[in-house]
Amino acid sequence: MVEDRIRNIEARVESSANLPEPAKAELLELLASLRAELQGVHKEHLDRAESASGSADVPHGETVEDALGGLTTTVTELEAMHPRLSDLVNRLAVTLSNIGI
Repeated sequence: MVEDRIRNIEARVESSANLPEPAKAELLELLASLRAELQGVHKEHLDRAESASGSADVPHGETVEDALGGLTTTVTELEAMHPRLSDLVNRLAVTLSNIGI
């Protein structure tokens, strides 16, 4: 599923007529680095990251504070286990934000 998301983002970046070429090149380079870094990540960790990305929804019977606490714990653990991956995702998010996406 992560690979599908990366491919989707790449396709959107490549087909965007509004992105300057340097921004496209930077984003595509970051996505290629992300893909390479993900090769060394255990499937269980990827599953936890997928789960964390859906954790914005508060399960029935759980408080918002409990849900946020669980999300924070998961993200902290993933950052500790995969610092390079965390850095790449952060750089990608910042780059997208800087170009208004």
